[in-house]
Amino acid sequence: MAEQKYRCLVCGAIVTPNEDGSCPVCGAPFEMLVPVDENGNDLP
Repeated sequence: MAEQKYRCLVCGAIVTPNEDGSCPVCGAPFEMLVPVDENGNDLP
């Protein structure tokens, strides 16, 4: 199974969060990350 990816609401990047849950691109906190499916679409 693939690792869960998230879309950052701050920078818009599709990422795997850092160990602390933050965005590896812009450093936004985990609360600003939205889970996405394998196609990059937001999950319900």
